[in-house]
Amino acid sequence: MGQVLNARSIARAEAVASLTALFAPFDADPADVERASLWLLQAELLGLPEFGVGMLRRDLDRLDAIEGSTDAAAEPPAEGRGAVAAAAIDASAAPGILALAAAVRLAEERVQLAGAAIVGIRGAGAMGVLGCAARSLALGGAIGVVAAQSPAAVAPWGATTAAIGTNPLAIGVPRAAQHPLVVDYASSPVTLAVVRRAQAEQAPLAAGLLVDRDGRPTTDPAAVGAILPDSLLGSLTGLVVELVAGVGVGGRTADARQPATRGAIVIAFDPKAAGAVDATGASARLGEDWRAAGGHLPARFDALPPSLDALPETITLTTAAAEWLASIGGGAAR
Repeated sequence: MGQVLNARSIARAEAVASLTALFAPFDADPADVERASLWLLQAELLGLPEFGVGMLRRDLDRLDAIEGSTDAAAEPPAEGRGAVAAAAIDASAAPGILALAAAVRLAEERVQLAGAAIVGIRGAGAMGVLGCAARSLALGGAIGVVAAQSPAAVAPWGATTAAIGTNPLAIGVPRAAQHPLVVDYASSPVTLAVVRRAQAEQAPLAAGLLVDRDGRPTTDPAAVGAILPDSLLGSLTGLVVELVAGVGVGGRTADARQPATRGAIVIAFDPKAAGAVDATGASARLGEDWRAAGGHLPARFDALPPSLDALPETITLTTAAAEWLASIGGGAAR
């Protein structure tokens, strides 16, 4: 787990109560509220506060700036047709992570009914650590793929002008007698959240990550014009996510006059329905083969508690996040 500087602890029960209160105006399914709260606190346990409670606070501020949004839920899903159960969510009036929780729940329900599901999200805010969502799907026995497109911040490989977002992609697969295997990565070596944190702290970033508005290399986050992609493969991965989670669900449109938005997609399927005889055993074997060949197998999600009740009795947050949650719940951060 990562460590947070300038940190305070808050009781788990208090943190959960405060998050529940913050989500209350959106009239969401209680299961979605519970899962969104879990993912936010899991991000804190991973040492990724930029995707945790502080992210939710920024997303709520974004919604406050949209007249009438704080007392409105996400648009009910539109149903698709065909052998694969599909749905679409308009998340423009709800926190992004709450919309993602709803999408995962809908995907789980449809996997039970049809064996596979595709749920698109458009107009979403910040959705946090996508690997937590993919892991939730895998814990239920499905193979889950979650991808998110966002407004332009990253330049294509070999270019210096932003064209796509950092566009993370996460995959979660059940493993026999082990935690799910979760792969979660972005198309750029740093996220926009990291750049913004560096801007706030007035701290330079490493060379080779950014270019300024004139396309020149820079380490100054305040001068950033674009984030550089993580290799040609990372650039193409970002383009693929843009096509699937942007173009495919309405996050990107043909009208250049429309404001930038954020799209995401959740794909889930029962491996047995797709023809696998022993997917959990096969994924465990693949992990063994990968390690035997000298490869690094992602494992940072393995130690995450799978439910709110299993979280530690106290949660370490940034001081600002702990004090904010304490103020919502009426208690005091320690």
